[in-house]
Amino acid sequence: MHYLKQRRIQIILGCFLASSLVLSAFPQVDISISRLFFDGSFYLARQWWTTFMHESMGCFLGLALSSVVGLYAWNKLAKRSLCGVDGKKVVYLFLVLIVGAGLTVNVILKDNFGRARPRDIAEFGGSRQYTPPFVISAECGTNCSFSSGEAAGGFFPLVLMMTLSRRRALLAAAAGFGILVSFCRIASGAHFFSDTVVSFFVMLTVADVLFFYLAISSTPALATSERPAPPLPA
Repeated sequence: MHYLKQRRIQIILGCFLASSLVLSAFPQVDISISRLFFDGSFYLARQWWTTFMHESMGCFLGLALSSVVGLYAWNKLAKRSLCGVDGKKVVYLFLVLIVGAGLTVNVILKDNFGRARPRDIAEFGGSRQYTPPFVISAECGTNCSFSSGEAAGGFFPLVLMMTLSRRRALLAAAAGFGILVSFCRIASGAHFFSDTVVSFFVMLTVADVLFFYLAISSTPALATSERPAPPLPA
C-alpha cells in the first residue's frame, strides 16, 4: 500500500503506537492524572468555563463549518480565492469531522469499548470499575469514556488551520484550543488522559488518510513522486 510508505503517516502512526503502548503498559497514569483534580469530587466540573467548553462544542463546530461554507460561497460568487477554500476542501473538512469525530470516535469507539468515565469509577466515589485503555468492558453501555468526542471536536480547528492557513501562530492557537478542551474534560472527571490522546491521533490520522486519497491520489498529476507539501506538517 503506497500510502503507508509516506514518511508523514509513518511518523503519525509511529507516535500513535508508541503513546498507546505506554498508556497500555502504565494504565495507572490515567488514575494519577485524574486524581490531580479530585478532592472528594471533581471540583473543576463546577466551574462555569469547563461547563461552557462542554456545552458550546456543538455550536462551535457548527459555526466553523458554516464559516467554511460561507467562504466557499463568497469565492464562487465573487470569483475569489479567499483562504483557498474550494469545493474539494469543503467536502474534505466535512468528511474529517464526520469520519473522525462522528463515526470513529462517537460511534465505533464510545459505544463499543464500554469504558466508564472517571467520575463513575470506585477510585473517585463511583460504583464502576476502572478499565485500562484499549480494553473492552461492560462498565458502560453507550456514550462511554473511550475515547473523547469533545477532544476530537476540539482538535478539528487544528485540521482546519492545516488545510486553510498553515501559519505557525494559527496552528499553535488551534492546537492549544484542542489541548484546552481536553484539559476541561479531564479536569471535570468526564474523560481520562488516554481518551483525549487517542482522539487526537484519530483525528490526525483520519485527516491525513482523507487528504491523501482525496487531494493526492484522485489527481493524476499528483500521483508522481514530486508531490506538493500536504497541509499536515511533517
